[in-house]
Amino acid sequence: MRYKVSIVVIIISVFVLGVLIANYNKSRSANSAESETPAQNVSESVQEDADEQSLPKETDDADSEAEKAEPDGSMSSMDDEVSEADGEEPGESEPEKIPLPKYDELLPVNPYVAGWLTIDGSRIDDPVVYTPKSQNYFLHRAIDGSNESRGTLFIAINWQEGYNNTLIYGHNMKDGSGFGSLAEFAKESYGREHPLIRFDTLYEEREYELYAAFYSQIDEEELETEEDRESKDQKLESEAVAKKEEQGESVSPAELTLNDIDLHRDFGDVDIYREEKDEDNGGFRYYYYTDLSDEADFDYYAENVKARALYDTGVDAKWGDEFITLSTCSYQVKNGRFVVVGVRKKE
Repeated sequence: MRYKVSIVVIIISVFVLGVLIANYNKSRSANSAESETPAQNVSESVQEDADEQSLPKETDDADSEAEKAEPDGSMSSMDDEVSEADGEEPGESEPEKIPLPKYDELLPVNPYVAGWLTIDGSRIDDPVVYTPKSQNYFLHRAIDGSNESRGTLFIAINWQEGYNNTLIYGHNMKDGSGFGSLAEFAKESYGREHPLIRFDTLYEEREYELYAAFYSQIDEEELETEEDRESKDQKLESEAVAKKEEQGESVSPAELTLNDIDLHRDFGDVDIYREEKDEDNGGFRYYYYTDLSDEADFDYYAENVKARALYDTGVDAKWGDEFITLSTCSYQVKNGRFVVVGVRKKE
């Protein structure tokens, strides 16, 4: 009997021991799994971040830069490193253009000043205006807008960066003012003694070499009459007075300043003389060629100027160069013109 009891006790003890061992192993396995899972997740997370930075998202949307920005609006550190590698400071923008010091006192008087023309050894040393809404507005006005017969040097109506030609008009005054001394370039000796033309824009100093000097003529029907100019001036003044009245001010046309009159106009990329150039018929109306952004137009202009040149200056021009063209009245024929052309010096 005791023998049977002992066997039962042994069997129960073995069973209990087996259960305890099984529970121990199960608990140990669970603890091991819990300790390994976070490490695996961290590893996968690090790999995903690395992939995202080494393969940045590419997009054609204008908002792509905003998507890469940090919450405070600054660019990510990766973008900063790229900017520094390119030699640019993070967040650096194009600096604002500041007019040359010579215009500090002039621009408040006349907001349409566009440059300054100088030819050493001549009386040409004057400011130049640009008023595309009324090209001839300063034909008989001084730089401050007051009436003056010799007027102010002014740029032709169709002028902008990339057109490769700056056409400037001026009166041929008997006292030598304006473009009164320009006709001296008809003499080869004078041209060789004064080969440099300086035209400083508001932001840049420029120097040109004498390319050619020649005589030309303007067609009668292409000339603006005094009545045309007066009508245009009255319209501009009426617009300025109306604008003042909208602002609660009451002024007469005589009280208007140059800052009140709007002489601006944006022609965009349109060559306003395209049709006229196509109908040139060999007459070479040089005053249509203010836009030389087309290579064929550039070559045509350069060749025709050279063909009419009074003498060879030894200066050539090729596609990509920039011209300056100075035009004034001449009296060899009715509505005659005398023209001097320079080509910008290479730096």
